[in-house]
Amino acid sequence: MQKILVIEDEPTVREMLVLNLRAEGFEVLETGDGVEGLNLARE
Repeated sequence: MQKILVIEDEPTVREMLVLNLRAEGFEVLETGDGVEGLNLARE
């Protein structure tokens, strides 16, 4: 399964992106904060 990171500060937009990406078969990591997003990307 491919993994994708969504960094979006607007909760509604982030939720829609995550739902659609998961429906397409992606493993999704999500955050609303850029610093946290960078930390997740480094893991």
